[in-house]
Amino acid sequence: MQDDQIINSVLNGNLKDFELLVLKYQKQLHCTANAITKNRTAAEDIVQDAFVKAYEKLDTLNNPAGFYPWIKKIVLNMSLNQYDRNKWNVDVSDGETDFFDSIAVYDTPEEKTLKNELIQYIKMFVDALPEKLRLVLVMREAEDLSYEEISEMLKVPVGTVRSRLFNARQLMRDQLIKQGLVDDIYKEHVT
Repeated sequence: MQDDQIINSVLNGNLKDFELLVLKYQKQLHCTANAITKNRTAAEDIVQDAFVKAYEKLDTLNNPAGFYPWIKKIVLNMSLNQYDRNKWNVDVSDGETDFFDSIAVYDTPEEKTLKNELIQYIKMFVDALPEKLRLVLVMREAEDLSYEEISEMLKVPVGTVRSRLFNARQLMRDQLIKQGLVDDIYKEHVT
């Protein structure tokens, strides 16, 4: 069933069908919330609250086929609010599937081990970034939000978003080079 079909079914009284949307998007939304808050428990609460909000406001959704972007924006806003309120501690030992798992697919055990090592370094580097840079980097690279969407959510000018993203990428690049995690060809092209 497509999202719009599920939503129409729910709006026509088949309330149990909403669970299909929860099952379909819960994991992705948890990764989104966790990437912002850096707290698994808070991320779980945010996702649960977002689904409750979405359920209560389902009749206001103009485009039922656009359910996922709509609820994702709810989760992002709630995550940013939670992060601003609590400034959660960094948790790099999440162990769950998240956007770092999509870096590359390797076949040999050695390549898998190297990939996992690289992912852990990248997580540490991202988590060590100043919070303003980390939020912009996660929102752009992990959540694929536009500069304008990030600007709107963080309430900063688009130029500030671009500047923070540039600075975050530079710091990440410098750390990768410093740790010897990129080869000489890459160094020559990015320095």
